[in-house]
Amino acid sequence: MTPPPAPPSLTDGIYLDDLGELIAGIPSMIGFPPVDSIVLVTFHLTDRLQFGATVRMDLPEPRHGPDMVSQLCLATVAHEPDVAVPVIIGGHSVDPPELPYRWLMELVAKELGEVDIPIVHGLWVPVVEVGETWWCYEDEECTGQVGDPASSAIAAFHAVAGIVRYASRAEMAQHLAPDREDRVAHRAQLLAERTTEPDAEPDERWAAVRAAVHAIADGDFPNLDDEQVVRLAEALTDPIVRDNCLPLLLTDQAESAERLWTVLTRCVPAPERAEPASLLAMHAYLRGEGVLANMALEVALDADPDHQLALLLRESIDRGVPPGRLHAMLVESVEWAEQVDAQGANE
Repeated sequence: MTPPPAPPSLTDGIYLDDLGELIAGIPSMIGFPPVDSIVLVTFHLTDRLQFGATVRMDLPEPRHGPDMVSQLCLATVAHEPDVAVPVIIGGHSVDPPELPYRWLMELVAKELGEVDIPIVHGLWVPVVEVGETWWCYEDEECTGQVGDPASSAIAAFHAVAGIVRYASRAEMAQHLAPDREDRVAHRAQLLAERTTEPDAEPDERWAAVRAAVHAIADGDFPNLDDEQVVRLAEALTDPIVRDNCLPLLLTDQAESAERLWTVLTRCVPAPERAEPASLLAMHAYLRGEGVLANMALEVALDADPDHQLALLLRESIDRGVPPGRLHAMLVESVEWAEQVDAQGANE
């Protein structure tokens, strides 16, 4: 499942009667063009229509349909939307208006109806490409053409926000592919040799990580050699350093930190690879990149199945905890830590 990302702030330019434009925006909303998928786009009704969560899942076999729909709706209900537009993409060739997966659309409508979330339209489209014809399950005269995904209003909004989009899910996965095997093995050897050396103090380790983040923020992306990669990987294994890294999410250095975690996720051997991967997953999820967050979590838990931060985030995503709620929890945690530090300094 592609978990729900944080809703974009875009409130103008996309209207519920502009369904071709809405479908064209789906690749931008989930990070890549979906195929053989069901995508549930939700909205909040205020003084103007606002996007809520967007959730994607692979099209199921009929025997798995009820369980999949329950999971889909559970992730959606946590965001308390007012209305939903489910879009089924692909499946197999059909002759509209005879649409495929009608049974799945009926399951979704029934499940959402039980929690008072009405479906405004239920749509089918073969692929999300400009000019493709979409159809409505409820009214065969309700049909139209998909807009251009590359120039949709949603894509333009995300481009301005600096959000990266990929041509496919496979291309996104390649974003986290490990470095050459021989180089990773060499770094593993260096890490093993450092276990015989005296441990650096947490302040010294944190200073090394902070310096790398600052260098990226200043536009001087570091070309890390093996010794630097190993030093940073070792630093992130220190719980104090890792705890110091999380508040970077709340600063103007969040993007720079995420770039560093991405580089280290590719460069660092297991099990240390779990540290930057879990930090990357947290950054990605809190800014609405659910697919990337899931991929980074897979990397982290493959490197270290018992990694506590990765397990905590995995459970939160599986339970449908909204990114905004996790963000608020992090803010509260940082504020609490600052109060404790202040009290300690005054004693």
